[in-house]
Amino acid sequence: MKKISFLLLALVFFCTLSSVAMAIGSNPNLNWGYTDFSDPPTQMPGFALIQNVSYYHGELKNGDGDSYPGNNKLSVLAYAPMLTYTAKQKLPCNISWGIAAQMPFAMLNTDNDLGFKASNGVLGDPLIGPFFGRQHELAKGWNFHWMFEFDTYMPLGSHDSDAQFNPGANFWTFEPFLALRLEMPYGFEISMRHHYNWNTKNHDYKLPAAFRAPGDVYEHTYQVGDMWHFNFAAYKTLDFITPLLKFGVVGYYGQQLGNDKFDGETVDDSKEKVFAIGPCAQYAYIPQGAKFPAVIFSLKSYWESNVKNRAEGNRTVFRMVMPF
Repeated sequence: MKKISFLLLALVFFCTLSSVAMAIGSNPNLNWGYTDFSDPPTQMPGFALIQNVSYYHGELKNGDGDSYPGNNKLSVLAYAPMLTYTAKQKLPCNISWGIAAQMPFAMLNTDNDLGFKASNGVLGDPLIGPFFGRQHELAKGWNFHWMFEFDTYMPLGSHDSDAQFNPGANFWTFEPFLALRLEMPYGFEISMRHHYNWNTKNHDYKLPAAFRAPGDVYEHTYQVGDMWHFNFAAYKTLDFITPLLKFGVVGYYGQQLGNDKFDGETVDDSKEKVFAIGPCAQYAYIPQGAKFPAVIFSLKSYWESNVKNRAEGNRTVFRMVMPF
């Protein structure tokens, strides 16, 4: 009984931290603030290359939102290119459809007094997801866009079971999402993207050496609870400069709905939570004589607060969309 109590106590302290790998939630490859401006985009047939570069730096927080004793920092530099294809043929009701695929890479670094390690690997978990959506003209100057996608994150990324921060999750994640955008007169827009993710078990889970009970064979399973999270944005074109330039406010929010499970047993107080907000600017480059942008650039920075069981810090994201 003492051995079990020791393991569960250590689990509450540590396992809720294991999900902060790359500082972006239960699966380190989830979309925290990558998309917001002009999301979903106007569905144009063909391919598009979307390149996301982000830098994150934060401090680990416990289940009460408090910092751990000592120095406990985590930083991540990530590159997540995505390729999308939208078919020329439409589904009934003029609905566009296509498929998206992403292959993330990340470099992790941690400076902490808890004895946690970061993996030397850089390959994240690839995702693939079919999508469909369309645009509705509601009235003059009012357009509503929506898109539904079902993403699957495959556990093919780098994962070291002896490290507590990894670019790969070592479990499958299934995540449907619904993106909504409303265009209004005078260049105003608002958008939201709602995600729900469910995770399978990590069957190669190890407690850090400092938290292992005598005789622990390390053969544990760990399953992160379901999570709902969304990105949001409100912005306007800067017509006095150029209507191709937009400026506004962006953010994200996440709430884990169920506690984690260790060897099938619920881990109390293990739910993640985060809120972030910050400024964003976007510019669309349209070559002379062209009807559509050749490149869309965006730069945004988020400051997190109200964080539990993950890192709290600042995230800066540069995004470049190139249709072809």
